[in-house]
Amino acid sequence: MPPAGAIDVSAAWLATNPVLPDRCVKHGLPVQRRVSFVVKSRPKVSPVRKLFVPGYTALNRGEEYLSKVQFVRVQGWPLCAECVRRRRLGITFAAVLLFGGLAAIVVAVIARSAMSGNSGVLGVLVAVGFVAMLVSPVPFSWAGLPRLTQTQATADGDAVHVDHASPEFVRQIEDGSQGG
Repeated sequence: MPPAGAIDVSAAWLATNPVLPDRCVKHGLPVQRRVSFVVKSRPKVSPVRKLFVPGYTALNRGEEYLSKVQFVRVQGWPLCAECVRRRRLGITFAAVLLFGGLAAIVVAVIARSAMSGNSGVLGVLVAVGFVAMLVSPVPFSWAGLPRLTQTQATADGDAVHVDHASPEFVRQIEDGSQGG
């Protein structure tokens, strides 16, 4: 049984392409856009310290993870205007950081090749561009659908677990008779 404010939505019911609630799972606001995505589980794998055991490698740990991870396809998940705005801003900011950082590095390299002397400013520009590119996944993850919708597949892949679901969303899911 999930804790208060959380709900498990049956994967079998989701596979029937039901009409999901017209309320956002996070805010309980009216739906502005519906999205389809895949929710994955976060399986427990051997602890990192097992990597110190002779013969066990990071590849073995990755194989163990991949053998346990489960995926559930969700179609027509509701997003409110606030969630759509957060997603759009996160993806835009990530793209600006990634491509802006790449552009800064390219500009610095081209400027350096055109110059006859050394310039510390170009080194700073390369460093700033590199850092911007390294940081770009952060806003992208903030805008990711699993984080935005607070969902993850259960360990066995039989349901999608939603943390902190709005009461309106929970009521509509329960009224929709998810068959489980």
